[in-house]
Parts: sequence; structure tokens; C-alpha cells
Amino acid sequence: MLTKEQMYSIVGELWFENSPKIFDFLTNYMSVEGAKVFTLEHAAFANHFPRWFANVVARCPHIDARAYMIENMYVEEVVDPTVKTPHYESLVRFGLALGLTRKDFAEYEPLPATIMAINYWDNVGKTKPWLEAFAAICGIEMSNSAELCTRYNVKPPVLVKWWEPLGLPPEALVHWKSAEAADPGEEGHSSEPIKILIKYANTPEDEKAVLRALRETFRVKRFRWDTFLNEAIRATVKSQQKA
Repeated sequence: MLTKEQMYSIVGELWFENSPKIFDFLTNYMSVEGAKVFTLEHAAFANHFPRWFANVVARCPHIDARAYMIENMYVEEVVDPTVKTPHYESLVRFGLALGLTRKDFAEYEPLPATIMAINYWDNVGKTKPWLEAFAAICGIEMSNSAELCTRYNVKPPVLVKWWEPLGLPPEALVHWKSAEAADPGEEGHSSEPIKILIKYANTPEDEKAVLRALRETFRVKRFRWDTFLNEAIRATVKSQQKA
């Protein structure tokens, strides 16, 4: 039987262990210039994220799993109940407060690691059985689990507190306010996929497929994030040297 601990073990190994760049950046290299790199790269991902849900929804036979994905899509693209703004738009507004422009977002060319990751998740959503695709796409939010972060003595990266040192006005941080409300808790986007996967992984083959999908997706996610966060760290160091 598939368990939460099996899934947490994979996420812990591939996301939290071996010095992930995300917590190094948040703790030691936070700056406006570094946050610009982070935001443009994250926006490239966020612009595609809800579409992958739609790919899975089209092939998922279970209404509760479809409802979860549609709700998540709605929050991403229509309106978040916490801040009354869709996630992507609130992320753009965060970038505008950093000094970026809407043209910067529209014309941004993601790093090769992000291009490859986007194509990976797009392919998974369209070609894998729905349960594997769900694990690969919805499962990537497990790394924001407050419970799992506590085990590794870190705070979820979506918390507002990480971004407050930038000195931006509170209204510029609404993206992180909404993410903090939506993701880390027991009923949030980091935990609900676990319940759905446990419910529908009913055979040993399903269990193996889910764990394989999680391992693969977190290898992709970790490679992508470490790559663009190295760029964010370099941007911070460069800005400090100029100062």
C-alpha cells in the first residue's frame, strides 16, 4: 500500500538533502537583482503549470481528483480567494515592484534547464497514465509541505517572511501571501495530492508507478531550480560588488 512516508522519503532525498540552492538563496543571497532572476524563471514555469493540470483532467476518470485539479487551476488563472488575484498575475505584480516590466515577462527567454523541464511536464501530462501524470505534476508541490520542511529544519520557501528583506510594500508581496495560504498546510496543495495518490494507487504496479513518477519529477525540479538559483545567486553577488 502506498504511504505518505514513501513519498516524503523521495521528496526529502531529492529536494531537501545535499544543500539545495533554494534555501541558500533565501537565507544568504536575497536581493532585488537576485529576486528578479527568480521571478522571471518562476513566471515562465507558472505560465504553463495550470495547462498541465488540464492535460491530466482530460484523462482522469475520478471526479474528486478532477475537482482538486480544476480548483488549483482556478486559483492559478482566475482568482485566488486569499488575495482576489490569480497567482500568475500576483507574481507579475511582485516582479513589477522589483523593477521589472510586463515586457520583460512577455519577452523573457527561460534558461535551457527551464525549457527542458517545461517540455518534460508537458509531455508527462499528455502521455502518461493519469495517476502517474498526477504524481509528476501535482506532486511537485509536496516540497512546500510545512510538515516535511519541519523535518529538515527549514521553512517553506513560499512564506512571506523570506521576501520581506527586499523592503517592498505589503501589496507587492500578495503572491507570497496567497501561496503561503494555499500550499503548506494539511489541507493545502502540498498535502492534498498525497491523499489522492494513496486513494487511487490500488495495486503494487500503481504504487511503483507513482513512486517512479515522483522520483523522476523531483530530479527534474531539483536540476531546474538549482540551475536558475545559481543564476540568482550570481546576480546578487554581482550587485553587491557594484555597491
